[in-house]
Amino acid sequence: MKDIDFDVTLQTGELFSFTMRHTYCSISGIFSLFISFAALFACLATLGSFSLTTSLLLVFVASLFTVIQPLMLYAKCKMQIKRSENINAALHYTLSEDGICVSQDGQEVQVKWYDIRRAVYAKKGVYLYMSPVRAFIFPEGQCRGKYNEICAFIREQMEKYKDYVPEEEEIAGEGTGRE
Repeated sequence: MKDIDFDVTLQTGELFSFTMRHTYCSISGIFSLFISFAALFACLATLGSFSLTTSLLLVFVASLFTVIQPLMLYAKCKMQIKRSENINAALHYTLSEDGICVSQDGQEVQVKWYDIRRAVYAKKGVYLYMSPVRAFIFPEGQCRGKYNEICAFIREQMEKYKDYVPEEEEIAGEGTGRE
Protein backbone atom coordinates (compact mmCIF):
# COMPACT_ATOMS: atom_id res chain seq x y z
CA MET A 1 0.00 0.00 0.00
CA LYS A 2 1.22 3.48 -0.77
CA ASP A 3 1.68 6.11 1.90
CA ILE A 4 -1.07 8.63 2.60
CA ASP A 5 0.08 12.25 2.95
CA PHE A 6 -1.97 15.20 4.17
CA ASP A 7 -1.57 18.44 6.12
CA VAL A 8 -3.56 19.63 9.11
CA THR A 9 -3.73 23.17 10.47
CA LEU A 10 -6.08 23.00 13.43
CA GLN A 11 -8.79 25.64 13.68
CA THR A 12 -10.59 26.63 16.87
CA GLY A 13 -13.77 24.77 15.91
CA GLU A 14 -11.91 21.53 15.20
CA LEU A 15 -10.01 21.65 18.47
CA PHE A 16 -13.25 22.53 20.28
CA SER A 17 -15.07 19.52 18.73
CA PHE A 18 -12.27 17.25 19.90
CA THR A 19 -12.22 18.81 23.38
CA MET A 20 -16.00 18.55 23.80
CA ARG A 21 -15.98 14.92 22.72
CA HIS A 22 -13.03 14.16 24.96
CA THR A 23 -14.66 15.93 27.92
CA TYR A 24 -18.21 14.62 27.65
CA CYS A 25 -17.57 11.05 26.46
CA SER A 26 -16.04 10.04 29.77
CA ILE A 27 -17.48 8.91 33.07
CA SER A 28 -16.87 12.33 34.63
CA GLY A 29 -18.43 14.08 31.62
CA ILE A 30 -21.54 11.91 31.74
CA PHE A 31 -21.77 12.40 35.51
CA SER A 32 -21.48 16.19 35.14
CA LEU A 33 -24.31 16.19 32.58
CA PHE A 34 -26.38 14.06 34.94
CA ILE A 35 -25.84 16.63 37.71
CA SER A 36 -26.87 19.47 35.40
CA PHE A 37 -30.02 17.73 34.20
CA ALA A 38 -30.94 16.67 37.75
CA ALA A 39 -30.59 20.29 38.89
CA LEU A 40 -32.71 21.47 35.98
CA PHE A 41 -35.37 18.86 36.75
CA ALA A 42 -35.32 19.79 40.46
CA CYS A 43 -35.67 23.46 39.57
CA LEU A 44 -38.62 22.85 37.24
CA ALA A 45 -40.31 20.35 39.57
CA THR A 46 -40.14 22.66 42.56
CA LEU A 47 -40.80 25.93 40.76
CA GLY A 48 -42.33 28.34 43.24
CA SER A 49 -41.72 26.04 46.24
CA PHE A 50 -38.22 27.28 47.00
CA SER A 51 -36.89 30.74 47.54
CA LEU A 52 -35.61 32.73 44.61
CA THR A 53 -32.03 32.19 45.77
CA THR A 54 -32.43 28.40 45.79
CA SER A 55 -34.06 28.43 42.36
CA LEU A 56 -31.27 30.60 40.96
CA LEU A 57 -28.68 28.26 42.47
CA LEU A 58 -30.36 25.28 40.80
CA VAL A 59 -30.41 27.15 37.46
CA PHE A 60 -26.71 27.94 37.90
CA VAL A 61 -25.88 24.27 38.61
CA ALA A 62 -28.04 23.22 35.64
CA SER A 63 -26.13 25.56 33.32
CA LEU A 64 -22.70 24.84 34.79
CA PHE A 65 -21.89 21.79 32.65
CA THR A 66 -24.27 22.46 29.76
CA VAL A 67 -23.56 26.13 29.05
CA ILE A 68 -20.74 27.54 31.16
CA GLN A 69 -18.20 24.73 30.76
CA PRO A 70 -18.61 24.51 26.96
CA LEU A 71 -18.14 28.28 26.72
CA MET A 72 -15.01 28.03 28.86
CA LEU A 73 -13.71 25.14 26.74
CA TYR A 74 -14.29 27.16 23.57
CA ALA A 75 -12.43 30.14 25.01
CA LYS A 76 -9.58 27.85 26.08
CA CYS A 77 -9.36 26.31 22.59
CA LYS A 78 -9.39 29.74 20.96
CA MET A 79 -6.61 30.93 23.28
CA GLN A 80 -4.60 27.76 22.67
CA ILE A 81 -4.82 28.19 18.89
CA LYS A 82 -3.69 31.82 19.19
CA ARG A 83 -0.81 31.22 21.61
CA SER A 84 0.67 27.91 20.53
CA GLU A 85 3.03 27.99 17.57
CA ASN A 86 2.96 24.18 17.42
CA ILE A 87 -0.79 24.15 16.91
CA ASN A 88 -0.82 27.18 14.59
CA ALA A 89 1.66 25.77 12.08
CA ALA A 90 0.62 23.06 9.66
CA LEU A 91 1.44 19.50 10.62
CA HIS A 92 2.31 17.18 7.77
CA TYR A 93 1.20 13.58 8.34
CA THR A 94 2.36 10.53 6.43
CA LEU A 95 0.53 7.31 7.21
CA SER A 96 2.47 4.21 6.22
CA GLU A 97 2.78 0.55 7.16
CA ASP A 98 5.56 1.55 9.59
CA GLY A 99 3.49 4.12 11.48
CA ILE A 100 2.60 7.78 11.44
CA CYS A 101 5.26 10.29 10.54
CA VAL A 102 4.52 13.81 11.75
CA SER A 103 6.63 16.69 10.52
CA GLN A 104 6.58 20.41 11.18
CA ASP A 105 9.15 23.11 10.50
CA GLY A 106 11.92 20.65 9.67
CA GLN A 107 11.33 18.43 12.72
CA GLU A 108 10.01 14.91 12.32
CA VAL A 109 8.60 12.30 14.69
CA GLN A 110 7.69 8.72 13.89
CA VAL A 111 4.93 7.02 15.92
CA LYS A 112 4.56 3.27 15.56
CA TRP A 113 1.09 1.81 15.13
CA TYR A 114 1.44 -0.23 18.31
CA ASP A 115 1.88 3.05 20.23
CA ILE A 116 -1.64 4.12 19.27
CA ARG A 117 -3.94 3.15 22.16
CA ARG A 118 -7.23 3.72 20.40
CA ALA A 119 -8.86 5.34 17.43
CA VAL A 120 -12.10 7.29 17.70
CA TYR A 121 -14.06 7.86 14.51
CA ALA A 122 -16.23 10.90 15.23
CA LYS A 123 -18.59 12.86 13.05
CA LYS A 124 -16.04 15.59 12.31
CA GLY A 125 -12.78 13.66 12.30
CA VAL A 126 -10.59 10.84 13.55
CA TYR A 127 -8.77 11.02 16.86
CA LEU A 128 -5.80 8.71 17.46
CA TYR A 129 -4.90 8.50 21.14
CA MET A 130 -1.32 7.76 22.24
CA SER A 131 -2.28 8.32 25.89
CA PRO A 132 -5.48 9.19 27.73
CA VAL A 133 -4.92 12.90 27.00
CA ARG A 134 -2.65 13.03 23.88
CA ALA A 135 -4.15 12.48 20.46
CA PHE A 136 -3.62 13.18 16.79
CA ILE A 137 -6.60 15.07 15.38
CA PHE A 138 -7.45 14.42 11.72
CA PRO A 139 -10.38 16.72 10.85
CA GLU A 140 -12.42 15.41 7.95
CA GLY A 141 -12.35 18.76 6.15
CA GLN A 142 -8.55 18.88 6.06
CA CYS A 143 -7.86 15.44 4.65
CA ARG A 144 -8.05 16.63 1.03
CA GLY A 145 -10.74 14.14 -0.01
CA LYS A 146 -8.81 11.22 1.47
CA TYR A 147 -10.88 10.91 4.66
CA ASN A 148 -12.45 7.53 3.84
CA GLU A 149 -9.10 6.17 2.67
CA ILE A 150 -7.44 7.41 5.87
CA CYS A 151 -10.16 5.84 8.06
CA ALA A 152 -9.90 2.50 6.23
CA PHE A 153 -6.10 2.51 6.51
CA ILE A 154 -6.21 3.35 10.22
CA ARG A 155 -8.76 0.57 10.86
CA GLU A 156 -6.54 -1.90 9.00
CA GLN A 157 -3.43 -0.91 10.96
CA MET A 158 -5.23 -0.84 14.31
CA GLU A 159 -6.59 -4.33 13.64
CA LYS A 160 -3.14 -5.56 12.64
CA TYR A 161 -1.50 -4.24 15.83
CA LYS A 162 -4.32 -4.73 18.36
CA ASP A 163 -2.58 -7.64 20.15
CA TYR A 164 0.98 -6.67 19.25
CA VAL A 165 3.57 -6.48 21.99
CA PRO A 166 6.89 -4.99 20.87
CA GLU A 167 10.08 -6.91 21.52
CA GLU A 168 12.52 -5.45 24.04
CA GLU A 169 15.00 -4.78 21.22
CA GLU A 170 12.39 -2.66 19.39
CA ILE A 171 11.69 -0.57 22.47
CA ALA A 172 15.41 -0.17 23.26
CA GLY A 173 16.15 0.72 19.62
CA GLU A 174 13.58 3.50 19.69
CA GLY A 175 15.05 5.04 22.82
CA THR A 176 18.53 5.26 21.28
CA GLY A 177 17.46 6.48 17.88
CA ARG A 178 18.31 3.15 16.20
CA GLU A 179 15.79 1.25 14.12
